[in-house]
Amino acid sequence: MADYLYTTEGHPQGFRLGAYIYAMDGEPLGRVFAEKAYRFDGAYVGAVINNMIVDRPGISRRSRSPEPVPPPAAPPRNAEQRRPVCETFPDCFERLAEEASVIG
Repeated sequence: MADYLYTTEGHPQGFRLGAYIYAMDGEPLGRVFAEKAYRFDGAYVGAVINNMIVDRPGISRRSRSPEPVPPPAAPPRNAEQRRPVCETFPDCFERLAEEASVIG
């Protein structure tokens, strides 16, 4: 069963299936290790908090070794909006799709 990943406003923007993060269309975007999100090239993206990927200070931002991209997943159905979560950390889900030179 997939867990949705949301914006701080409560809109679903992706889902987590096991250790992998996918866009809402099922395209693989990254992976999760120790509740931190990484791109497949190993670049750190953000912390996974309350089913959101956010830029939380004080977290180790060390990269990990690259990993092969898994095949696309069947997107879950009936994603519903949830009430906003009062996190003050900036959302950084979109960094999963950025080029390596942009994140640096």
